[in-house]
Amino acid sequence: MSDKIGIYVCECGPNISGRVDIDRIIAEISNLEEFSDKELIVKPHKLLCSVGGKAFLEEEIKNNELTHLVCAACSPRDHDTTFINVCKKTQLNPYMYTIVNIREQCAWIIPDKEKATDKAIQYIRGGIDRVLYQEPLFEKQLESNPDVLIIGGGMAGLTAALVLAGKSRNVYLIEKTSILGGKAALFSEFLPHQSDIADLKNKIKEVENNQYIRIFRNTELEKIVGFLGNFEIVLKQNQTGDTTDLLAGAVILANGYELMDARELDNFKYTDADNVFTGLEIEEMLTSQGKITLRSGEKPRSAALIHCVGRKEAGYCSQVCCNYLLKTAGYLLKQVPGIEIIDLHQDLCQPHTEDQAYFESFKEKGMQFCRVQEVALDGNKIEYVNMAGEKKEIAPDMVIIAPAMKATASNEALSALTSIDLHETGFFQEAHIKINPVSTKTDGIFIAGASRGPCDISEAMIQAQAAGGKILTQLIPGEKIIPEVKVSEILEAYCTGCKTCLDVCAYGAIYFDNERGISVVNEAICRGCGNCVGSCPSGALRSRHFTNLQLYQQVKEALR
Repeated sequence: MSDKIGIYVCECGPNISGRVDIDRIIAEISNLEEFSDKELIVKPHKLLCSVGGKAFLEEEIKNNELTHLVCAACSPRDHDTTFINVCKKTQLNPYMYTIVNIREQCAWIIPDKEKATDKAIQYIRGGIDRVLYQEPLFEKQLESNPDVLIIGGGMAGLTAALVLAGKSRNVYLIEKTSILGGKAALFSEFLPHQSDIADLKNKIKEVENNQYIRIFRNTELEKIVGFLGNFEIVLKQNQTGDTTDLLAGAVILANGYELMDARELDNFKYTDADNVFTGLEIEEMLTSQGKITLRSGEKPRSAALIHCVGRKEAGYCSQVCCNYLLKTAGYLLKQVPGIEIIDLHQDLCQPHTEDQAYFESFKEKGMQFCRVQEVALDGNKIEYVNMAGEKKEIAPDMVIIAPAMKATASNEALSALTSIDLHETGFFQEAHIKINPVSTKTDGIFIAGASRGPCDISEAMIQAQAAGGKILTQLIPGEKIIPEVKVSEILEAYCTGCKTCLDVCAYGAIYFDNERGISVVNEAICRGCGNCVGSCPSGALRSRHFTNLQLYQQVKEALR
């Protein structure tokens, strides 16, 4: 069958038609001599991406039995998928189609209408020449496992587990300690706008009683291989060393945070014998013995709260510490009427609308707030410089500090196991903070809670729900998954076995075959980013649908 190429020019309302000469484009493209041996069907349309426009394209493909399709329209970022889906409803393989951007790259940036039209014609010629060198690609359907592994039994992990567990989906929840709830389980109460301790206890009970949730305590991830829908997992029990093999389709990392050790800082010198406590230690004390005391067992008559401990060294604000210390002050004011409390801070972080009123309530209770330039601690003695530059020294009975939240030590090992990048701060790096939060560059692995950075309890719950929502839409029980088809491929005859591609593959999609001495692409994992293609010194790698020949033909015509 001879080639029949459909070229459809979208007017995009006035966006394109008002800036280029559509009639001249149709006339010149219809009479291209270099394509005289092909059958060209060239037509305009007011709005190809509209419901009517898509129906028009579908009919054109079917009625004309097109072998190739070129849509001269807008950015592929906006509507490449739109036209691919139109092709899927017809006999035309969607990879025998290409989109040419004559809106952003011609109409919108070239003020002269004649020049814009000339450029549009060049680009469309390039699209025609390219599409003739494209080859049909075929999607493969893979069986998928809807079950989910959640690492971390804190508030984020518990929330995600309850969102996901159900009749058609099992959840495997692993916690490296023996207690569910994470650090929040040590709290006596939460901040006013952050759920409450009863909610945490109820969540723990619900998780423990849910028949679709299997809990592994004192357990950590030992090994994981695979991709979205098909992960093979090995868990290791910390106490016995026993291992458990699991299959799951997705993973959520919700392994929490640690606190910086203030004693590692030059200006904080104290020992376990001094009455210096972190805010978390105060919570533990209150939870275990029901009251806050000095190490001697006596009640404190004065206390100092020190904010931002280690913030400069960490390089970021931990967000929750300011209100957290205010909550701790509330404990002291309730238990020790008349106690003198001074709050030493460089800045106050109050991100939520409720926070200002919360802060003001403590000023009304007589707390002293002092903004400082610097502060040093030696035992219970505090030296600080206020904003006026005056040096002061105090020695309260009790000192309560708010160390920076930092990434857990396990992040590095989990990063290596899952091929997920770490941020320079040590927390997990999400795919994109705005357009793809809680996702990672490894499809099927998500992050939630303080594993992705400092956050409060309510934020951790929202992130867990977001991660759960992504999994619910991507892993539907009974449905197969379709991996990327525009993947990299290795021409075995040219591969020298240098392994450069293994180092640059961001998805861990390439492995080395020792028997054949060549690299091999796992097409189920590859996302077609092209890093390996650009790095291959022997030219053995190429990207399907973006071959050198296809790109050369397009550029050659566009520059004619």
